[in-house]
Amino acid sequence: MPNSNTIRLVLRNDLTELKRLAGWIEDWSQDRMSPDLSFAVQLCLEEAVANVMMHRAGNDDRVEIAIELERNGDTLVACIEDSGPPFDPTQVPPPPLTPSLEEVNIGELGIQLMRSFANGMHYQRRHGRNRLTLCFNESQARG
Repeated sequence: MPNSNTIRLVLRNDLTELKRLAGWIEDWSQDRMSPDLSFAVQLCLEEAVANVMMHRAGNDDRVEIAIELERNGDTLVACIEDSGPPFDPTQVPPPPLTPSLEEVNIGELGIQLMRSFANGMHYQRRHGRNRLTLCFNESQARG
């Protein structure tokens, strides 16, 4: 059973829900984490959820995206779960190095940002659902 350091949010498969996600994280993080950690968590969750909405779930409004945050001491664990098609972001190779930002394809950097700002990333496919777990450590937060 979740404790007071655990919260859960379920989003519809609609990009307008990203605003609700941002407010939810901001409200919960105010007294629970540093601004650097809050920034890292918000960036990673927005990237992960947008990825589900734009690439995996498409226009399927039956797909729900559940997010759970749990704070335990210096560690914050974020789980993103969806019923879209299987996709393991941990297996996506880093984007190729390009000489300039103009040559970077939009969308190539989201998973790389998650790798850079989270201290750990783990994927599972269970019971027809994708589950991405991102771990953050307060003392190692990069904001």
